[in-house]
Amino acid sequence: MDIATVILSDKKLAYETGMDDMIVGFSEDSEPIWLEILNVNSGFLPRLERAVKRAMPVEASVM
Repeated sequence: MDIATVILSDKKLAYETGMDDMIVGFSEDSEPIWLEILNVNSGFLPRLERAVKRAMPVEASVM
């Protein structure tokens, strides 16, 4: 399993929760302080690529 960790804050961890292929750590004031993304290559990156392609504007040619 490949994992990417994104650290958002240096606050102390109070609790964590899992959502799909992601685990989010929260501080006592419910601020997200880190993300662990599981199955990066087989799950997260392909979904991210599809989302980016959908969000890109379609090029139109002017004649």
